[in-house]
Amino acid sequence: MHRLKSIRLWLTIVLTGVTLAACTSSNTSSITVTTAPIGTNTAWVKDSTSALNIFLPDEDSIYWFDGYGTANGARTVLTGQVPTARYWSFTAYPIPQNSQRQHLHDTQIGQSEGRYTFTIAQKCTGVSGTCMAMGATNGGVLVMRLYVPVDIKAGKEISLDQATGNPAIGQTITTYRDQNGALPSALAQSYPPPAPVPVPVSNPAPVGGITYGTGPYANPDNIYEHMAYTTTRGNLVVTAKAPTYQADANPETNDLARTADQHPQVRYWSLCTTLKGRHTGDCLRDEQISIPPGPDIFTVIVSPTCPVVGYANCLLAGPEPLQSSLAYRNLLPSADFKPLAFTGPYRMTATYVARNS
Repeated sequence: MHRLKSIRLWLTIVLTGVTLAACTSSNTSSITVTTAPIGTNTAWVKDSTSALNIFLPDEDSIYWFDGYGTANGARTVLTGQVPTARYWSFTAYPIPQNSQRQHLHDTQIGQSEGRYTFTIAQKCTGVSGTCMAMGATNGGVLVMRLYVPVDIKAGKEISLDQATGNPAIGQTITTYRDQNGALPSALAQSYPPPAPVPVPVSNPAPVGGITYGTGPYANPDNIYEHMAYTTTRGNLVVTAKAPTYQADANPETNDLARTADQHPQVRYWSLCTTLKGRHTGDCLRDEQISIPPGPDIFTVIVSPTCPVVGYANCLLAGPEPLQSSLAYRNLLPSADFKPLAFTGPYRMTATYVARNS
């Protein structure tokens, strides 16, 4: 269970070098629209596997997102308390999405006295400190990701219309916010139990594909191996050599945790079932996975029900009509490990096994 701690998260939109007749007549003045401290209405939208469940969150991550704007000289300034988490990052996705996407993770963001600050602008010329240069885009969606975090609360609602030059991005964020954390209706429906599969269908053998943090609202710090599955063929069993990962304060089921100065191979890794519509099902993260003594090989079974006799690690497959793939995530692999990620023994091998009930 995540410990809960209130962290103030601020978003400031600064319009510089622009004359606004209603507010000022000087083109050298600045107008700052700032969020209030934590209040009753939050502009930041919470996205997790138990709230909203979009952008494929990990079960041990929390995403927060809002809009940003850079039109007509506007700059969006983010400042807040440094989160307590294994990993945290910000990604700015222009709308419509294009190659100007920018990303920063925790070690790339300027921090001082327990606080971080960075700026989003079309150009970073003359901007002090950490800055994302978005080029000729006017605004989009900003996503903050926290892995193995304490929870956070965010700031009060602000308007994005002036900063983006149009109401479209604000309307996009409002659409998500109005869902009030509700899960998609397909995830709340009841589905019939799956049929037994006494003879597994093993041909063709399941094979994973590798992706590098591309696609809509993907995290550029992640490398994934995605393996399509369906429990109509039986229960899926996967094995692979496990990488070392960065230790935190949570209990560990295996001995692969390493402190930062011991240079773990990845910051974090996990396995999650993903469902149609880009939703996350069930997850197990690095320190939760039981690994027997020996060459650090893990085995996980994907099944409609857990636990499964004979398997220490089990993931819920989700309803058969929604099943899509198993996602194996490596977050921030080290420079030495990145060429090895999902190759040789580190790549998943899989087969289907019988299911009697």
